[in-house]
Amino acid sequence: MDDFKDLSNEVNQECEIVSSDDVSDEVLEILLNTREQGQMMEKLIKNQIEVKDNMINKLYDELNYYKNNTSDRFINQLMKSVIKVRKDMIKFVKSERWQESSIEDLQREYQYVLDDLTDLLEQQNVDSYSTSSGEQFDASIHQPRVEATDDKMLDKRIKKSLSEGYKKGDKVLIPERVIVYQFKEKEGN
Repeated sequence: MDDFKDLSNEVNQECEIVSSDDVSDEVLEILLNTREQGQMMEKLIKNQIEVKDNMINKLYDELNYYKNNTSDRFINQLMKSVIKVRKDMIKFVKSERWQESSIEDLQREYQYVLDDLTDLLEQQNVDSYSTSSGEQFDASIHQPRVEATDDKMLDKRIKKSLSEGYKKGDKVLIPERVIVYQFKEKEGN
């Protein structure tokens, strides 16, 4: 915008200089027309910039609305599923069967809850993962508990998985807890 003001000022100064010198009316008219056209062009460009700025602001607001609405829908869907699991658990606890439940009944109900929660994770594209013994440790997906070893071949290898990790796509939600070997030479060698 400053460039336009500078240009406009230059044209105005040129017109004043030219008009102060005795120049033909024809040249003066051309300069005045040029100045007028420059001012019109400046207004046109300013209007176009303003329209584009308004459009960008409107699109930005719309994007934020959709981002917020999407997360709200996701959270609402998740909460509805958790509420359903909770209702099923409450229903069972308040039923007459609760007092008379055998170990097998409780195990079956526990398995139902586990299945419901697993289904919920699958619906949200959340996958569990675990690493086999002997695989390479990866700090981006593992939370280590270190165990010393004097075998250099075992350095940074997984000894055992303690609990599975969870990912949504490529993003780790909860890292897998593992025992990982770390090479340390025996003292006295």
